Parts: sequence; C-alpha cells; structure tokens
Amino acid sequence: MNIPSIKLRYINYACYEIILPNGKEIVIDPCINYKEPDPKFTRDDFSGADYILLSHTHYDHTMDLSYLANKFNSKVFIGQMSMMADLQFDDINLDNVYPVSPMETFEMPDFRLEVFRGKHTFMNNPTNVVSKRIGNQNQYFPAGHNMADIWGSMEYMDYMITTNENIRIFINGGGPNKFFYNNIAESMKKASPNIIFRQSSSKYTPEEYAQTVASYHAQLVFPLHQDGIERKTNMTVQDYVDRANDEFLKVNSFTRMINPKKYEWYEVSMTAVKENSL
Repeated sequence: MNIPSIKLRYINYACYEIILPNGKEIVIDPCINYKEPDPKFTRDDFSGADYILLSHTHYDHTMDLSYLANKFNSKVFIGQMSMMADLQFDDINLDNVYPVSPMETFEMPDFRLEVFRGKHTFMNNPTNVVSKRIGNQNQYFPAGHNMADIWGSMEYMDYMITTNENIRIFINGGGPNKFFYNNIAESMKKASPNIIFRQSSSKYTPEEYAQTVASYHAQLVFPLHQDGIERKTNMTVQDYVDRANDEFLKVNSFTRMINPKKYEWYEVSMTAVKENSL
C-alpha cells in the first residue's frame, strides 16, 4: 500500500519545484540561472506553479517570478516589507499576491502555510550597508531591482507547509543557531517536519549544518544554495553531504541529507508491504 507521495526536483540556487500528493505544484524561489541560460532547462520546462513561495527578494531568488506567476496564475507569498520594492520590478496581478509576516498562518485549499522569521546568511562584506549598496549593484542583477535586493538582505521568511495528508515540509534559510537565534530550532522541536529544504553555505561546516538540522527531527533534508559550496570551498557538494550525514550518525540522528541532481524528479513516499515480499 502506498501513501500519496511528494515529488520534487532541484532547479538551481534555492529553487525547487514540488508536486503535492493532490497534484498541486509549489515553486520555491524561482530563478533558473541569472548569469547565463542553461540549455538543459528553461522557464518553459516548469510543469506548474500553483503557488510560489519567496524566502526573500534577492534577484537570484526572484528572476523567473513574473514569468511563472503570470503563466500559471500563481498565488505568490512574499514578505510584506520587501513586497513593494519587488513588485515595482515584477509585474504580477495583485489579486494573486499574499504579503506575509512572521507567525502568520494561511489556510489554503491544498495545505496550511505557517510563516517564521528567518535571516539571510552573513555577507561578510564591509560594504554591506544601504548607502554603499545603492550604488554598488551586482553586475548580474538589473538596476531596476536594486531596492528589492537590499530588502532581500533584511527580510527573510521561513515556511512550514502541512499538506492535507499531514506531510510537513519546512523551508529554512540562514546559518547555524549559534550565529543567528534559536527561535526556529525551538519551533521545529514542536512542529517535527518530515522534509526540510535547508540553506547550505560555505560560511559554516557540514558538521555545524548537521547539528542544527538534527534538532528539527526530520527524516530528509535537501540543501539550498549548494551551488556556493563548490565555488567557495575545496569541497564538492557530495563531500559536504557525506560529512553532514556522518555527523548525523555521530549525534544519533535519523535525519539524512540528499544531494539531488539538477532537474531530476525525486519521489518521497511512505510504503507498507508484507514482510515476506521484502
């Protein structure tokens, strides 16, 4: 007997496409590649986007927002402080925009969405102040998106999706608790998500990553922004994942980290079979 499954695939940066058991689709932080097109995957290759969740409004998380939202008539969830800065750049039907604040809950037909305050990972850059960033736009980001990118460093949202089948999916950014705060770790002790999409970073070790995630008591964790690992460290993503999984074992956690291949579908399900058929 198969319990209805979740399907998902990793696109790039922090972007995943998720298909819920009822067939509705969620896209997280829609951006395929802000530097150059990838012939293996284009915006037309998304199979759907009934809902779009934005953790924050940096361009490498929102580049394909307008296209998908208008193509699929998506419901778009976006931080209320960042919203106007981004929507002056992205033309989206305002009827489909859901401004969110921490500790809000949205009861949608296809899932319950809970919102938590997050924080962007540290930039470690002395010029990371508003006065300097206004005139120092990333060379790959369009000038008209400037204020949305500044707000993207300030307002960050984490999300808990609870499907109608009671599958709990947590989308989580930021660094280890010791560098930020313990609100999320304490909240997740109560929520006990099954699946986590969790920010990885060159700024903290795989062991620190695993120690943070282990406190959430999830079964599976998929990385976000793993592209930065290979660009900024001497590790491969698989090295990072292997070390994190070794640490999970050391701290007696049943959580396991997955290293998804780009654009390939994965299915997460619960299955019951007769013992003699194993």
